[in-house]
Order: sequence, then structure tokens, then C-alpha cells
Amino acid sequence: MAKILVIEGDKATLLDKTKFTLEGKLQDYLENYPSLIPLGEIVEGVPDLLCIGREVGIPSGAIDLLFIDEDGLLTIVETKLAKNPEARRTVVGQIIEYASYICGWTADKVYEVANAYLKSERAPQKYKNLSLYEAIQKLSGISPEAEGEFSAENFSNSIERNLRSGKMRLLIAVDELVEPLRATITFLNKNSNFDILLLSVKNFEESKTRKVLIPTLFGPVKPPTPPMEIWTEPKFLKKVEECEKDVAETIKRLLEFAKSNGTAEWGRGKTRGSFTFVRFKNEARISIFTLLSDGEIWLNFGVMWNRVSKETLELFRAELNGIPNINIPGDAVTRGTFPSIKVKALIEPSNLDKFENAVLSLCQKIEAEEQ
Repeated sequence: MAKILVIEGDKATLLDKTKFTLEGKLQDYLENYPSLIPLGEIVEGVPDLLCIGREVGIPSGAIDLLFIDEDGLLTIVETKLAKNPEARRTVVGQIIEYASYICGWTADKVYEVANAYLKSERAPQKYKNLSLYEAIQKLSGISPEAEGEFSAENFSNSIERNLRSGKMRLLIAVDELVEPLRATITFLNKNSNFDILLLSVKNFEESKTRKVLIPTLFGPVKPPTPPMEIWTEPKFLKKVEECEKDVAETIKRLLEFAKSNGTAEWGRGKTRGSFTFVRFKNEARISIFTLLSDGEIWLNFGVMWNRVSKETLELFRAELNGIPNINIPGDAVTRGTFPSIKVKALIEPSNLDKFENAVLSLCQKIEAEEQ
């Protein structure tokens, strides 16, 4: 039986390798100690992982563990034990099936799953009751003052971009590496666009008082995505000219509204420019909406969710829903999502007035809350 020697000062202890008897125990360790997934050993600078789901239900089953990093990249984890050879043979097809379903998600769905987990009893205490964005900030050591550089809107944009391109990590965690599975992983990585990794976690114990877990990661890890350029007003306006004339004019008016009543912070992106309408109160940054150069507006309930009272957000939602062709669902307030509307719904001057008045009314209520 394999052993490891642990030396502490003058004391040396041999620990015996112990097999996991339940997949749930291996899942527990990965959920509570994401650093057991040593991505940084393969590629330097890969962001840390945050667990955002356990037994995540989807139509074809339940994902054992779901993680995300500050690049908005999801990692799906399935665990299998060496004692179950049939499960080992089917796990590759299973995890690919899960990934194909997750690719149909939106950033809102990721937020919904993550926020529900972070409010549950399973969430680590230091992340408990935080929103997904706040938890990622805390995990990555990003201060609130740096929100302009790492904004919730850009984070959501990264999630959307990764989902649309099918970019994610698939990780099969086992207690023992077996060659057929390793060979399959090698083949898939040579012939597919996604990363599929194999993690072996060996468990060594000294009676019941001490455990040592040794992770070994096999497979490629792509380096972190370099940050995209921040857009500028001239570049944004040039891109806006590609829209229909009435849409372009409405976007320009909303930009002037943002500059006159708060701050227009320019976002990052490859093909779509954006700015976010931000208000500051007592040094707190509160982003209200993000306008993209193609005429889509994100309503940032997911940012305001933990910073503005639910009553105020519900009033804002009701005012928006008073505009024809706008229907913001209730879970924007209850779950903190990022619903979107089209600028086309605001082309009529009266509708645009209602939108701007709803935003100004929200700003006034936020200021009154913090007096």
C-alpha cells in the first residue's frame, strides 16, 4: 500500500493511502477547498476558482460541482471513484452532455444559480449572502475602489462571451488515474475546442486525526485571457452609426443623459462597445444600466441587488414595466439578475422620457436611503 512520510521537526509519521468510499466525500473536499484543483501548476496566472453550485440540476441529471473564475469562465466538475469502472467509462459522455446544456445558459442564469448557492447553508462563511460579483471580488482581492476596472457589467459580459463561444473547462475528478480515461482525455483535447482535464486526488490518513490530500492535474490549461481594450466615446459613436438611424439617435441621447446626470464609464469589448451609467454616493459605486453599441441595454439589478433596498428596486421595475414593450421579470429584484431591453423600445420620445425619469427617480430614492 502506498504511503507518504510527513516530517514535523524531529517527528516523522507514515501515512497510509486510504481509498474514498463515497464520491460525496471527494466532492466535499473540492467544494470546500477549490485550491485542490491546481490549475496554476500548469499555467501561471490562472485565476482562482469560486464554487457556485453543488448538485446543480439540469434536464439530463445533476452537475456535481460548478465553479467560476474572475474571467467569467465556468468549470464543470464530475467526480468518479476507481471502484466504479462502469461510471468511469460513461463520465466523459456525461460531462460533455452537461457542457452542451450549460452553453445555452445566459449570464443571468449563472447569477441565479450562483446567488442561490451563496445564500444557502453550503456556502463558505466568508462568501455567504454575497452576490456572485461581490464574492468574485473578495476571492480575487479586488477592492471596491477598483470597480471601474473590474466592473460587474464587464464580468457579466465575459460570462456571456464565454458561454456563446462554448468556452469552459470540464474536469473529471477521480481518486486514482486509470490509463483508458487518461488516453481518452488526451484524444479529446487534441480534437476539440474546449479544455477537458483529469484530476486525481489521493487521500492519506493517520488514524482519524490527520489527512493529507495530494492532487495531480492532467491536461492542458489555456492561459488567462488578456484584458480587452477600454472603449472611448469617439470609437463608441462610430460603432453606433452602424445601427438604424432612430436607434443611433436614441443611443446618443442616452449617452448625453448619462454624462449629465452621473458618470458614463466606458466598458471593454472586442466588437461591441459599451458604457455604464454610474452614480456615486458616499464613495459607493452604484451602476444602474449599461448601454451597448448595438442597441441593447442591460439593467444592472445584479449590481444593485445587495446595495439598494428591494422596495426601491421593485418600484424601479414597476416604472420600467409601465413603458410599452418592456417587461422586467420579478426575479430581477428577488435574485439579482441583469435583464436586458432594446433601445428600439425607447425610440418614441415619450417612452424615452419615461425611462430617463424612472432612472432619475431611482437615483433620488437611493440617495434618500443613504441619508
